[in-house]
Amino acid sequence: MLYALFVHGSPFQTKACHSALTFAKAITQSQEHELKGVFFYQDAVLLGNSFIQNPRDEFNLQAAWQNLAKENDFDLFLCIAAAVRRGVISSDEGKRYELESSNLAHGFQLEGLGSLVSLMNDCDKTISFV
Repeated sequence: MLYALFVHGSPFQTKACHSALTFAKAITQSQEHELKGVFFYQDAVLLGNSFIQNPRDEFNLQAAWQNLAKENDFDLFLCIAAAVRRGVISSDEGKRYELESSNLAHGFQLEGLGSLVSLMNDCDKTISFV
């Protein structure tokens, strides 16, 4: 079965990103299931901010997502409208808005809601984490 994950909750105020990561790990360890992609929406897009600095004694959620996606070859999408609104900017968007820098973390990509619809259409199941 092919899965898509749709994550809404803030990585700092909810367990949505943590729960989705646990579910994603279970999918990737399964022989009969596959994860096609993860779409982060609303405050979940904050996970894609490369300027986040975790204390050394805390779990690095961003790195965990980056590593899992790289090892298992699935996409990490951030809703472009939600990301830009929250100050998560790619180099292309930085140029568009005439900003001096960008802060989109490696492994994440900014996409519109059309990419979410496409991802959902390509998968058998979409699981939401709020």
